[in-house]
Amino acid sequence: MMVITHASKVCVIKSTAVHFSRKTMKTAVLLLTCVTVAVRGLDLPFQKCERSTPNLNECMKSAIQDALPILKRGLPEFQFESIEPIRIESLTIGEGKGAVHVVQNYKNVEIHNVQTAKVERVDAVITDDEFKVVADLTIKDVHMNAQYSLNGNILMLPINGEGDCAVDLEDLKATFTMIGEMFEKDGKKYMELKTFNVSLVPGLVEFNFENLFSGERQLGDEMNKLLNENWRKIYLDVRAAYEEALGAVFKSIANLIFKKIPYDEMF
Repeated sequence: MMVITHASKVCVIKSTAVHFSRKTMKTAVLLLTCVTVAVRGLDLPFQKCERSTPNLNECMKSAIQDALPILKRGLPEFQFESIEPIRIESLTIGEGKGAVHVVQNYKNVEIHNVQTAKVERVDAVITDDEFKVVADLTIKDVHMNAQYSLNGNILMLPINGEGDCAVDLEDLKATFTMIGEMFEKDGKKYMELKTFNVSLVPGLVEFNFENLFSGERQLGDEMNKLLNENWRKIYLDVRAAYEEALGAVFKSIANLIFKKIPYDEMF
């Protein structure tokens, strides 16, 4: 069981609240299969950065940027499916402290366009016993669609409903901070991410919740309009919850890879 609880109960993630889709887990398993094959003699088509490289930051920046379109296409020669979209079976975001007094429950979450990110800057420290990478990225539009369930208050007004929803984060500035720790297994050194912090600062957020108030169209339209007119206040109240949830998801997936490949073979 994975349990992550924000100190203010803004975000609670547990085994019944966040699940990877079968496709996501299949992709992760296939990736590990690819890695095993690569270690035995076949190379995955990703740029490798030696930790002794003088211009490590530029190498990592280039490597991450070059990997994104490859991950979008997938790797058919290794039976590796595309990451477009990223799928999460369920996600729960708890109440905020101000404008948002409602638990947000999402199912069948799809996150689109992550692979369109432009890597702006990488600050990397990768040594024999230290791993820390901070990457700044910009993404023109991240689109999320899901089935939702809401029952609570936003901006002191009641909100309830369940159905399809879409959330767009436009002109997004994202920062990923990854910190790993070394461990030994079978006489070889491996690395596990202990920290995967995510910072998301959008230039605009647009919400569209269908079937609010049991399908009362006028009330639903008015609520969506209110949400979009006050998107900044609403987003800031639950920003930490979204960031913590996505950080937990990305860390879990990344560790499936890092804990299987010897550190010296990766960097």
